[in-house]
Amino acid sequence: MENDKILNSEQSLELIHRMIKTAQHDLEDDSFYFLLWGWAVFAACTANFVLLKFGYAYPFIGWTILMPLAGIITAVYGSRRAKKVKVTSYVDSLMKYVLVSFLVSLFIVLFFMSKLGLSTYPMVMVVYGFWLFISGGALEFRPLKIGGAINWVLAAFAFFVGFEQQLIVLAIAVLLGYIIPGHMLKNKFKSVS
Repeated sequence: MENDKILNSEQSLELIHRMIKTAQHDLEDDSFYFLLWGWAVFAACTANFVLLKFGYAYPFIGWTILMPLAGIITAVYGSRRAKKVKVTSYVDSLMKYVLVSFLVSLFIVLFFMSKLGLSTYPMVMVVYGFWLFISGGALEFRPLKIGGAINWVLAAFAFFVGFEQQLIVLAIAVLLGYIIPGHMLKNKFKSVS
């Protein structure tokens, strides 16, 4: 009992700050996910758009190939990283709940895309914005918060354009929300490591 300490408010804040910094470091190291999914969605959007323009019978083939492939890569990479993690912070736990919320929301939107019709991609961007903005706020990384806000603005715009233009808008959304912030996280991680 003598070794137990009661933290004062300053020490408690310092502990919370260190936990946030640890989570930031983990996320910076995980820029891999932002880059993988950003580039996969960007490539699928671009391929879908180009194949539509050329009249290809299956213009959605990029989605069919790239999304499962990115999912498999994510699962393998994530399971290998999970074996290396020694300590889980409160922010790590919080981010897992945010991720689950994001994935469930995205699944619902995609599952009901036949009912959503032309509103599917704008709704996907709304869900992306949710994930990016909360992640950026929790981890105090401004580019992710900005990326989230950009996704919301582009989602609102996408409700007023046709399907082909929505593919371009979605590609821009992941470029500005995932790819650029992902590279910024990667560079920040390299400079800290």
